[in-house]
Amino acid sequence: MTSPEEPAADAPPQGEVERVPLKVVPIFVQPIEDEPELVEDADAVPSAETAPRRRTRIVGIAAALLALGTIGVHIAAVVVSSAGDFGTGAQLGWIAIGLSALSVVVGVIAAVIGSGRVWGIVAALVAVLANPYVLLTLLRLLSGAQTA
Repeated sequence: MTSPEEPAADAPPQGEVERVPLKVVPIFVQPIEDEPELVEDADAVPSAETAPRRRTRIVGIAAALLALGTIGVHIAAVVVSSAGDFGTGAQLGWIAIGLSALSVVVGVIAAVIGSGRVWGIVAALVAVLANPYVLLTLLRLLSGAQTA
């Protein structure tokens, strides 16, 4: 037996063959399946597989309600403090800060998962602006810009 580089003795002389490495790529073929026939029945109820699931806006609306709660508690804190009960007003201010932070977190979650995305974004913005600490800092910046 001869090697592939040496021609056999009885083989006719041939031209040189260039050896090129081959790359073998597997191809996966999926069989084509027939689509199921549609049954037209007036009493048929669409199944959970065929009916698209509608996203609820519950998370975004919850964030909006928390933002409105932040505004309400903030107003109550200002009113109570104006009446002279500074201890209760300070406690309500801290509650407003906590509600604001919670509303921002829930609003961002709603925006990320797409459950009431617009409600969540608006709630996060309202909660940041209604936060007593942020509002106080903003008012200090504006009063500093006014005197300068």
